[in-house]
Parts: sequence; C-alpha cells; structure tokens
Amino acid sequence: MRFSREKGEARLSSIIWLVVLVGFGYAVWHVGPVYFAGYSLADKMNEMARVARYNNPDEKIVDTLMKEVRERRLDQYIPRSAFKVQTYEGSRRISVEYDVPVDVLPGFKKTLHFKHEVDQPII
Repeated sequence: MRFSREKGEARLSSIIWLVVLVGFGYAVWHVGPVYFAGYSLADKMNEMARVARYNNPDEKIVDTLMKEVRERRLDQYIPRSAFKVQTYEGSRRISVEYDVPVDVLPGFKKTLHFKHEVDQPII
C-alpha cells in the first residue's frame, strides 16, 4: 500500500545516520585502546612513584614501567630513554612523552601525542 505523499526522505536520512554511526564506531575501535593503554601506563607510573626509595632504585622503576609498556603493546612508541625518573628526599617524579599514529577513519590518520607526568610523595 503506497501513499502519494511518500518521498523516501526518511530512508536517506536513516542511511546517513547509519554511516555516521558506523564511522564513529570505527574511530572508537581504533582510538579507544590507545587512550586506554595511555591511562593504564599513567596509573602504573603513579603507583611506582609511591614505592619506597631504599629497595626501588630508579633503574628498577624504569624496568617495571617498560614491562607495563610491553604488556600494553606500546614498546614501538616508547623507548626506555623516554622515561625520566627523578627521586628526591620525600618525593619521586616520573615523566614520559610519546606519539602514537592511529587510523581514525579509513584514509584519515592522526598522530596522538601523550605526555604523562606524576609527582608523588614516597611512602
């Protein structure tokens, strides 16, 4: 049963919204894990900045952070030398800066820049 007022406009807008939704899902699928890995690394840096100074020298902290980098598959973007660990009398500062290229959409690449810095009192 067809009405004379039907023009098919609703179908076109539905297709457009479906394409937009699929594009958004594709972008989240590729960008989300990179942000999740970055936030997990920042959390681990926060945790390592608080460990006791007497049995955790700076090299051991960098070793632990590099293990986290390998687990998060960021080792091709973060070399060991990117970590800066400075231990003071009552606090520890850890920083890292790196870039990750990501395919946001097919044919559209973006380089995401991350800079994590933590400064925590030593427990």
